[in-house]
Amino acid sequence: MAEIEIEKKKSKWPWILVALLILAALLYFFVWAADDVDEVDDMENVTTEQVVENENITDESSDMENNAVDTTAVQEFDAYIKNPDMGLDHKYTNGALLKLIAAVKAVADNNGVNIDADLENARSEAQAIKKDPMKVTHANSIKDAGQHILKALKTIQNEKFPDLSGAYSDVDKAFAKIEGKQETLNQKEEVKTFFTKVSSLLNSMK
Repeated sequence: MAEIEIEKKKSKWPWILVALLILAALLYFFVWAADDVDEVDDMENVTTEQVVENENITDESSDMENNAVDTTAVQEFDAYIKNPDMGLDHKYTNGALLKLIAAVKAVADNNGVNIDADLENARSEAQAIKKDPMKVTHANSIKDAGQHILKALKTIQNEKFPDLSGAYSDVDKAFAKIEGKQETLNQKEEVKTFFTKVSSLLNSMK
């Protein structure tokens, strides 16, 4: 009697193992590789944020430097007019006006307001006091220079500080009390009041 050969079934385990290995490889690629990409993105974001923060710090430093310039100019004017040893002779008057012009220019430059023409005219009028120190009516020069300074201040106030219209009005009123035809020594309180009111306005504009 002939023997019937029975074909043995091949084991499926090798194929299952191969499938599991492929599945594991796919999981690794999609899961772990995605995490690596996220980490790279996070690092880029951190770097970008640090760059932006550094830029902001630089901008703030620049602003502080600009404000320091204004503070110095205004403080120098304040210190000058508050010096008890200063009288109202031609040297003091000329110095006060020139320091006032420097303070107004510093505040204007920091706020992006162009008032150079007015201040140049004021500077020329202030220099007239120095050129003629024997002149007893320096009030004329104060009035002439002051007109240009007030015009410059009004421009700054209108463009950048609309809420300071009252403070500017106080300066204008104090300036109006100075009589150009009288000797400065006879109205020293009026002159000092004008300088004080301007100082207060400039400090408010800082």
